[in-house]
Amino acid sequence: MLHLLDMRALPRFLHSIYRTWVRIMLSVGYDFKVWRQEELPPGPKIYVSNHFSSSDAHFVTTLMAEPIHMVVGPGFNIPIVRTFLKLCDQIPANTKEARGKVVETAVGYLRQGDSIYIFPEGKLYRVDELGRFHMGAARMALATGCPIVPIGLVAPQRRVRKVDSALAGRKMTVVSKNYYANIGQAMYFPQEILLAKEDPKEAEEAVTAKVKAEVARLIEDIKTDKFWS
Repeated sequence: MLHLLDMRALPRFLHSIYRTWVRIMLSVGYDFKVWRQEELPPGPKIYVSNHFSSSDAHFVTTLMAEPIHMVVGPGFNIPIVRTFLKLCDQIPANTKEARGKVVETAVGYLRQGDSIYIFPEGKLYRVDELGRFHMGAARMALATGCPIVPIGLVAPQRRVRKVDSALAGRKMTVVSKNYYANIGQAMYFPQEILLAKEDPKEAEEAVTAKVKAEVARLIEDIKTDKFWS
């Protein structure tokens, strides 16, 4: 057990240092607001949100106190970033082979008591639209019984822009000045877990539909009842 704790100490330390740096950056350069609908339960959770910028992967690490294993795509294509992500025990999803192992890897982390963050759209969409949610998060929840925590992310469209990134060697979509997050209640799926024994696909689709609807509601809640009302 001591050996296991030692093995996990470095990733947790690096994640903590990075998260602190992001918090400082947000406090200095952003109007950054977070709403929470409840105190979240202890134990491993699956955090799920929409995804409209490359900034999301950095900013959302500040939304919870616990360390997380994030499912990351293009970041694993950048050598220096890939090295850091591996050291922090993040989950690669940048190739077809890697994507095929995401659920299995995430379930392993959940069963050892760690939490996961995943963007189920799989790629970037505009702030004002949601893409199709893939069913990875649902499979994780059905396999472990861990709750899914939905999160709605919003920024004014005028603050979302493409910039040249020398590190990535391509244009990246980033956010400046304003960023808002609405964290919903933990969602449990006892009926879908029972259904999964008879029809796994139908259970996955049911969980995914419920989670997408709640993310959409949380986004709309920011626009109409929280910040922009």
